[in-house]
Amino acid sequence: LHQSPIIKTSMNRAFFFSAVVCLFCGNEYINGFLRPSIVSRSVNKMKVEMSFETKFFNKEAVEMAGTTEYVVKGGTNLYPLCGEVFKNNGIKKIGVIGWGSQAPAQAQNLADTLAGTDITVTIGLRKGSSSFKDARAVGFSEEKGTLGEMYEVISSSDLVILLISDAAQAQLYKSIFAALKPGATLGLSHGFLLGYLESVGESFPKGNDVIAVCPKGMGPSVRRLYEQGKSKKGAGINASFAVHQDVTGKATETALAWAAALGSPFMFATTMSDEYKSDIYGERGILLGAVHAIVEGLFRRFIKQGMTPEEAFINSSESITGPITKKISKQGILKVYTDLSPADKLLFEKAYSAAYKPALEICAEMYDEV
Repeated sequence: LHQSPIIKTSMNRAFFFSAVVCLFCGNEYINGFLRPSIVSRSVNKMKVEMSFETKFFNKEAVEMAGTTEYVVKGGTNLYPLCGEVFKNNGIKKIGVIGWGSQAPAQAQNLADTLAGTDITVTIGLRKGSSSFKDARAVGFSEEKGTLGEMYEVISSSDLVILLISDAAQAQLYKSIFAALKPGATLGLSHGFLLGYLESVGESFPKGNDVIAVCPKGMGPSVRRLYEQGKSKKGAGINASFAVHQDVTGKATETALAWAAALGSPFMFATTMSDEYKSDIYGERGILLGAVHAIVEGLFRRFIKQGMTPEEAFINSSESITGPITKKISKQGILKVYTDLSPADKLLFEKAYSAAYKPALEICAEMYDEV
């Protein structure tokens, strides 16, 4: 497709980028052009219906591609319930460990949701970490008991939300597990640690609930849309949740309360294994595959067309990582298409359709490998 004459203008690059990103979700052919759904050789073999039981939250069934999925709809009306669920489950202190992308957002959202309750949200950081000042800047402090050294926070928390880097988790998991209170819940926002433990023949502590709540967006968006959701119904970042170990029988309720407290408008069940595998698949396909290849392909094409390296960079890398990405992030990928003129939409459909078959085969191969 890099050799196709239809990928010429700045506008056409937008079509190409949005088309390829859509392809990594699979597509179906409707009304003359392709739109997202779930299609691949492997996915069609794996129609798994995931259900869960909850006494506190309203579970709804949704039919998607012939599969029944169950979701919980969030909203500010659930915020008081989150505190009640945590209290019912014996959670009086929530320790958020780390200060990377997710931790600042999740800690602030939880603190805001649980304001007025007896539940404390405390940040745990490495001794001497430069992030102490950043946590203090948004209202956490040692004086209030909402900021401290990570192992002290872990050992005193009823729900430990571990949001340090993957590399740090792999290095520190033994000391983290040893510091957990008996009966405490370990929470993760990525299934990487499970994959790592399996690879080295280890497992999570048998006496602790282990859950995951995984927002489908970067930390700054989790915070920004939570704040937007205070005045705009439906704002927020959807989240999957998983229960890996349920020692107490209350793990599902804890996970749903955590997800709802983050402001997630929709919460849906997964497994921790599926979460990290789908994450690897997405990163291989999009972040480490498609984006790099698109930028490189466009850059080379523009150089051949006579652009200077600087012009080619602006029209490839900066175009994709700037205005195109911002439009998709804030207005949705369909907005890229609907903003096009009728003539440009026709070019988009041609490029999209040309990319579909080879991209589908590549995606299916990656899915099988992961």
